[in-house]
Amino acid sequence: IRDTTQQWTTLLSDPKVQPVVIMNGFYMLALSGTQFTLLPLLLTGGGGGAAAASAAAATSGTVVASGAAGLALTASAVGQLYMWMSAVQVLGNPAAGRFADRMGKSHAIVAGGALTSLAMASVPVICAYGMVGVVAAADPSSAVEAVTAENVNWPLLWGTLGVWSLGGTLLATSHVAAISDVVQDTRRSQAIALLRTAGDVGYLCGAVGAGLAADLAGDVGLAMQAGSAVLMGSTVWFGLKTLALPSLMDEKEGCNKQ
Repeated sequence: IRDTTQQWTTLLSDPKVQPVVIMNGFYMLALSGTQFTLLPLLLTGGGGGAAAASAAAATSGTVVASGAAGLALTASAVGQLYMWMSAVQVLGNPAAGRFADRMGKSHAIVAGGALTSLAMASVPVICAYGMVGVVAAADPSSAVEAVTAENVNWPLLWGTLGVWSLGGTLLATSHVAAISDVVQDTRRSQAIALLRTAGDVGYLCGAVGAGLAADLAGDVGLAMQAGSAVLMGSTVWFGLKTLALPSLMDEKEGCNKQ
């Protein structure tokens, strides 16, 4: 344990390793809180006070959109959406790897974080305010809009979740590649272990934190958008740390040499 702690402390002191590890932790925090904790609630109508009304409508063969409840999709429909997200990742992995190799791992991480956080923020709006199916009432709390499965705007929902998965693919591919590029061969295994541990800690905290935030706010969509804000904030920080500031320092050194 002491030897591992010393190695990890040394790795975290490396300015090229630290941002990648921290970014991965925040990504997994946002991912576990949104995709695996809150998204199923939004899709099944378990996210607010009108969930009971959504469930009642679902038994009659309709899909419900309301500000409080989201969509009352069946288990098979939710499974198909998650299958679609996984398919995007499978098909997108080669392209994500090529993008990271061509544009740079830091650029790929920033792009992935931006895409994922924007999609995270959009899904609650799609579920709550009638962009999927019938337009909601001016006062969402006054009525629950019933939508038949045929009227649901599936391309919009599937497209948004596809962007979410594409961004996640860029992040998952680039984090490991970035760590591998900046550490020596003798430290690579420990560096990847540190990266995975940071992600696991973020995964644990994100699930618990998102659930508590949703319960306290009484709004699953708002909690998901908070997770999106956390990811976007960490992406901006990472971009400044790894792209903007080094470029400014290089320009300053160039001016001093001249």
